[in-house]
Amino acid sequence: MNTAVPLTPVGVLRLLAGADRAPGAEPPIVAVHVSGGATLSGALVAVGADAGNETLVLADRQTGRLGYAAVASIVAVELHNPAPFQDLLTGGRVPPPQVGEPVSRLVLRREFAPADGFPLAVDWTALPDSDRLTANLAVLLRGLRETVAKVRVDEMGRQAWSEISTLRVEHRAGVTLSVGRGQGEPGRGELSVYADLSAALPRATDRDLYQKISALL
Repeated sequence: MNTAVPLTPVGVLRLLAGADRAPGAEPPIVAVHVSGGATLSGALVAVGADAGNETLVLADRQTGRLGYAAVASIVAVELHNPAPFQDLLTGGRVPPPQVGEPVSRLVLRREFAPADGFPLAVDWTALPDSDRLTANLAVLLRGLRETVAKVRVDEMGRQAWSEISTLRVEHRAGVTLSVGRGQGEPGRGELSVYADLSAALPRATDRDLYQKISALL
């Protein structure tokens, strides 16, 4: 993976241990080399503190046997299944591999046609023709739909959302996921959601969107 960024062995373990994963998703499988020459291998369970000392916990996927190591003793780490974590290992430049069948732009346009309560505006003709971008756009739009449903769950939320006339989604190269508010129809506002859709989105996209949008309503 020639786009990987330099990280210390401990930095890699902390990053992987704290990563959001979908239920049932494959955990990081690592081999950890400690001072003195020993090697521990298994699925990464946790990196945490005990009595002020940071400790690594690994599990053997076949036997369930647990291994523990003091983080201060770790000198090297190997990640045996990097693909599911390539968004983390590349500093967000490369999204994780797509799971399931590729989604088409036509399917997305049909699934996310503007509707009452979801006034989506996407300039489909301005989007680069890219399978990676389309897959990321699907994640973003589904996260937006879930976010809007959460916002409108009660009367106060529905009232706040009724002031939004347009929910605009844009691809902007080199920009992390952001939400801004502008002027829409007279007396109503517009929300603009933009991100580099060729790079990695936040792993908890729906949570990130909910926090950003709620802060603007």
